[in-house]
Amino acid sequence: MRVRLVPHVAAGRRPRAGTGPGPVRPPTLEERALERRRAVPRTSRDRPLERRAPTDATLPEPTSVCCSIVLVALEAMTGTRSISQLARWVTPELYEQLAARAAVTTRAVGAVGAARSTARPEVRRARVCRLGQRAAEATIVVQDGARVRAVAIRLEERRGAWRAVALEIG
Repeated sequence: MRVRLVPHVAAGRRPRAGTGPGPVRPPTLEERALERRRAVPRTSRDRPLERRAPTDATLPEPTSVCCSIVLVALEAMTGTRSISQLARWVTPELYEQLAARAAVTTRAVGAVGAARSTARPEVRRARVCRLGQRAAEATIVVQDGARVRAVAIRLEERRGAWRAVALEIG
């Protein structure tokens, strides 16, 4: 067995905790928050946050968005298009409703029926009513093969883009 001798260090010369190599205690949540507050200039802290209201210039015309969402939804109902392509343009609640309806339709018609219907739906008429800067409602008449359908849709502004919050397909 070997004995290792360590030189004696006087009490005044000992390094303080956290000032040398070795493990260092991470800052607490309060210390980090205090550092962030100190880093922000005083003038910007005193001003209230400015919210930018969307204007008509930032949002596109809702007519083309309405027609596109309706056509994709109808194609998803017939099984010619994936329902996941609507995820970006509808709310999560509406997406779940459309996915359930598409699953029922696919089971009822089957993959053979979806393959036979090669005619894409076509918009005959679209009437859009703006309900202010952040909402719009539309009624759309669509020719779906031999059928003519009426569709009602409501769009609202969410995160700077139009999102469908309600969709009724007749």
